Amino acid sequence: MYRTQVNGKEIILLFSTLEAAKSRSNLEKEQIYKRVLHLNEQLLMFQNGTSFTIGDPLGLIVAQVKKSDLTTIYIEHIIDKQFMYDGEGHRGEVV
Repeated sequence: MYRTQVNGKEIILLFSTLEAAKSRSNLEKEQIYKRVLHLNEQLLMFQNGTSFTIGDPLGLIVAQVKKSDLTTIYIEHIIDKQFMYDGEGHRGEVV
């Protein structure tokens, strides 16, 4: 879990149960948190239940926004680059 503030509003980032079970180094987790937080105030503008993706060197980050008293971002999946394909059948490219 990572707790921070964006424009004075508290945001929590969590890995989903499925994603948390995967072994990732603390450095990788921090890189993922920073990549999601790079959206900055856009995170506050998403509606409750909005899913979004972010291309990252680790792969494609799939996350969902839950809003209540706090905005919580659940990192649902990280699709490794080796499992990503473009329309031409090439894999490993983050667009």
